[in-house]
Amino acid sequence: MRQLTNLILVFTCCFSSYGQVKVNPNGKFFDYNGIKIYYEDTGKGEPLLLLHSFFGTVEHWKFYVEAYSKQFRTIAIDMMGHGRSDIYRKEDSTFRHADYAKIVLALLDSLKLNNVNAIGASSGGMTLLYLNTMQPERFNSVITIGAQIYFSKHVRDWATKTGMNKFLEWARSHGPEKQMTLARQFSQMHKLYGDPSFTPDMLNTIDAKWLVVQGDNDATVPLQQAIEMHQYIPKSRLWIIPNGGHLPHLDARIQSEFLKISIEFLNGKWDTND
Repeated sequence: MRQLTNLILVFTCCFSSYGQVKVNPNGKFFDYNGIKIYYEDTGKGEPLLLLHSFFGTVEHWKFYVEAYSKQFRTIAIDMMGHGRSDIYRKEDSTFRHADYAKIVLALLDSLKLNNVNAIGASSGGMTLLYLNTMQPERFNSVITIGAQIYFSKHVRDWATKTGMNKFLEWARSHGPEKQMTLARQFSQMHKLYGDPSFTPDMLNTIDAKWLVVQGDNDATVPLQQAIEMHQYIPKSRLWIIPNGGHLPHLDARIQSEFLKISIEFLNGKWDTND
């Protein structure tokens, strides 16, 4: 748990309040039924969707966008309620990945992007599972990092043990208006049954080339999740990162390797004929 805590704090401490999260020159807002969703559109080429983890922002992808945007048109989104994006359904303390997936699809429709590559971390990866079971024909190559196909007892126990005070600490960078909402959503998320909930037959409908990434030292998500995902997604490969935590792509010691391998995978160098 300490590894996950440190990673989240390191990558959010640069913003002490929501007001300090600026809109960058390549930043735009998408209106989804009156809810403003912030995204950054950078580079040219094949579209590459980037979905950060819960409590994060598009800044999590800054290191990677600099490299990816030389080849891809990167679309990095602030998850609903995070960073510059509005809270979705303020009266509801429940976060649903399926709702976020619908927002992402609406954004892709507005941009007229029908063939997309994607990388998603944790909740961002779970959202990609929804996206690829909703519209499997839309995605070419996908990378998920620390994603889950269901919340196991291990994860639920971890969330209960970690507690609200820690969730509030992790949400602090989003400002006082959003802090309590995000902390409550994260807490309630792990009490839900059915979001996420991907059965083998559902995973078998996914058509994209898929790279399942997980650290072997992930204190939050059991390694079995990655193995099951790889087992049931037809065109999937599995990369277990030695001594990697829950979000290994944010670890400075791993970033260069992740960048190299992710680009190789997206460019088809991991493709096989079997």
